[in-house]
Amino acid sequence: MKKHIRAMMIISCLLLIINGISWISFPVTDFYHRYIFCPVSRVMSHIAGVLPFSLGEIMIALGILILIAFPVLLAVSFAKKNKRLRSISSIVFCWILVYIFLTETLNCFVLYHTTELTDRLSAYADDNYDHNDVVRMCADMIRRANALAPVIERDSAGRPAVPANISAQAEQCFSRLTDDFPELAGYCPQPKRLQSSMLMTQFDLQGVYFPFSLEANYNAELSPARVPCTAFHELCHVKGFIREDEANFLSAAACMKSDDPVIRYSGYITCMNYLYGEALEYASDEDIYMLCSLLTEEVAKDNTFVSEEYMREVEEKAVVPTEVMNEVSHTAIDTTLKVNGIEDGEESYNRMVTLLLMYDSRMGYLE
Repeated sequence: MKKHIRAMMIISCLLLIINGISWISFPVTDFYHRYIFCPVSRVMSHIAGVLPFSLGEIMIALGILILIAFPVLLAVSFAKKNKRLRSISSIVFCWILVYIFLTETLNCFVLYHTTELTDRLSAYADDNYDHNDVVRMCADMIRRANALAPVIERDSAGRPAVPANISAQAEQCFSRLTDDFPELAGYCPQPKRLQSSMLMTQFDLQGVYFPFSLEANYNAELSPARVPCTAFHELCHVKGFIREDEANFLSAAACMKSDDPVIRYSGYITCMNYLYGEALEYASDEDIYMLCSLLTEEVAKDNTFVSEEYMREVEEKAVVPTEVMNEVSHTAIDTTLKVNGIEDGEESYNRMVTLLLMYDSRMGYLE
């Protein structure tokens, strides 16, 4: 027992030191991201990628069971005066906590403190823009989506037909961005559909990255038009771009580099949504009306979170109201981001607009 405690204390102290260093030294975390995390991630994500199901989802389910079982085992051990049972259950539970702390630190927390992409792009791009630039780009994205909507491949239900080989598509698209973002190079694991889609829908989650299994996952009931960009977003996290605005930007930019029309369509819709949200804050009523009038009914129909039928099913079967679950989810995300140094929390998602405009200023890189 003492050996286990000593080992856990040493590992925990080292992780605290690593976390501390990441807050004060961009060069160290940048080196870690590119030369340590990325190579290790490629190897580890290969292992989880062999499985046809989400290992992280299974681990979470087992974790919940262990969390419930642990106090029961402790109560039994005290009642029966069984020190061996108490020791074994305590050691197992504590090592699980150490593993979570280890993977969250190395695969998530430290990566929040790399050099921001706005700083990396500022070397060759202008970050000065106004609402006219936002409206211009939003209108452009709407027009691009409008042009693709009638010609992309669709399934028997009329929904965009998402390519099966998302990982290969992502690897190809990311390779076209590696001159500026070399961390995106190399193997991409296949993003996995989560079985707990009802819970994800209530939590208002399109996708999720599991640091403890290095997997990219997405809501199985997600609208097909959003699947490619969501899958690319989570793969950006697997590549170490952990900030949400950066994953948003890189996933959209990669989608728009694709040879597949459905993937490009997904990228245009994602950009359109964020740009429109930004335009609502600053643009005139005339500009907003113009943007709304551009949007075709077909694109508007594709641009949904989940289908109306599935949302009704979720509402009917929900034990806890969706509004409550939604609020819990957004509060947890906002808190996590702020704890890791992202002062504006969930609002940081919208900074992808700045990145889009900065990158586009480099000779139309988003073409």
